[in-house]
Amino acid sequence: MANPNKITKKQFDAVYNKHLPSKWIKFAYKYFSTETEKGDMKLKSFIIYFLLGVFFIGFFGTMFNFSRTMILIPTTIYSIVLVVLVLYIFSAIILNNIRIGKICKELGITKIQYNLLLNIFYS
Repeated sequence: MANPNKITKKQFDAVYNKHLPSKWIKFAYKYFSTETEKGDMKLKSFIIYFLLGVFFIGFFGTMFNFSRTMILIPTTIYSIVLVVLVLYIFSAIILNNIRIGKICKELGITKIQYNLLLNIFYS
């Protein structure tokens, strides 16, 4: 294991630039992370309100004994959208962790040391 104190910013940047995040990862972190900027909140807000809307349609449909079809359609839409969204976000997280693992392996450091170097070089 390399000493993270001996890794220069130039070395770190060289390895980091060899393993840049893909568009898949960038999109997920840009629109669905906790650090999403206000300008990028439209898609996230739309999906949240859409999911809440179909959830409450199904919920109130069940509460007020609507027909099975009126309950099935929003419940199915809610389930499909939620499953796709969760699988997408998990896949982006896994791919990003693999990318970070490659960077750490090439530099000979741990993920904790990687985060420390990020804070030192880019704070």
